[in-house]
Amino acid sequence: MSFKTCVMKHLLFALVICLSILGCKRSKKTFTIEDLGKSYEADQKWMAGLFHHIKNNEDVIGGNTSIRNVDRDHLEWKGNPGGNGFGYYQRNRDLGQVFNVPDHTTVTIDALVLRTSRGNNAIMKGAPGSSLQIAFYEVVMRSDSSLKINENGTTKGDSATHGFDHQFNRADDYVEGVVYLYLDSFTGGKFPYIKPTDQYTYDRGREESFGEQDGHLRYFRCDFSTHDEITLEGGKRYAFIIGFEQPGSSRGLALAINSEVHTKEDGRFVKDQNGKIIWGIRREGNGTLPPTMIEKPNPPDDQKVLKQLQNESTFQPNHFNTMKPTSNGFPDVDTYRTLQYYLEIKMNQEL
Repeated sequence: MSFKTCVMKHLLFALVICLSILGCKRSKKTFTIEDLGKSYEADQKWMAGLFHHIKNNEDVIGGNTSIRNVDRDHLEWKGNPGGNGFGYYQRNRDLGQVFNVPDHTTVTIDALVLRTSRGNNAIMKGAPGSSLQIAFYEVVMRSDSSLKINENGTTKGDSATHGFDHQFNRADDYVEGVVYLYLDSFTGGKFPYIKPTDQYTYDRGREESFGEQDGHLRYFRCDFSTHDEITLEGGKRYAFIIGFEQPGSSRGLALAINSEVHTKEDGRFVKDQNGKIIWGIRREGNGTLPPTMIEKPNPPDDQKVLKQLQNESTFQPNHFNTMKPTSNGFPDVDTYRTLQYYLEIKMNQEL
């Protein structure tokens, strides 16, 4: 073999290695997050079925429906007796939404707009500057069952077995009959530096300070990189889910929602503007439902039990691409919960 041929082979090999490395680096799809402030106007990017608008601020359900990823050293112990049991750690959580792409249209998702809540944890101290991630799924019917609401043994007029509003029978209902097929995920979106909230926007009657702060009811846009945008087919059901990439102290956001859980009527699916069925989704801790509870006011001294409880409330490594969503959870479920969200799109050709 000549010297020139040998050099060319080595250069070719080096080129292949470089391209391989670049390909591996390129495999991570990214997005950025932009603070939109307190207002967000409707425009031509909205399409029926791909957004859920809440017109009046007071119609955003109160409280803290949160995404969070708290490290083991800062998990919150639930030690007070109540309708949801006690003696477990508050569970880390991702939240998302099932939606339907209208028939005969294919769409490319340019961005996802969400809004913070009216609760004291609308923006927690560990959220600003932290990276979030978003995943998309296709939601398909199981071949061995039909799409239905499992009322968990509580029907019209009963109290639910758990849930912050467990006086309503719907509070423990969950969806059956579907499979969530992972499509793609996006990383790297850093939440903007907005002053954290420390009170509710409204008077809860507990002699505490209240009132709207900068971080309440604030819109933010998750803008997918142009070369990474995902295309979805008309007539199919999909879902997105959002959460924090890494655990940390006080790392959480509460999102604006409304809900049809507050009724003593039988379970009935929520529907979008086109009459298609939708529901909320979540992932909690390592997926154990319900969590193990030891019913003590303080965490256990037994290190084996303590580790089990911590494991059940924290995400496992690489959970974002491997852990399946569900509408079921503890203490709450997401069957009747709808995020305030807007999928901004680029219109494509009709199918």
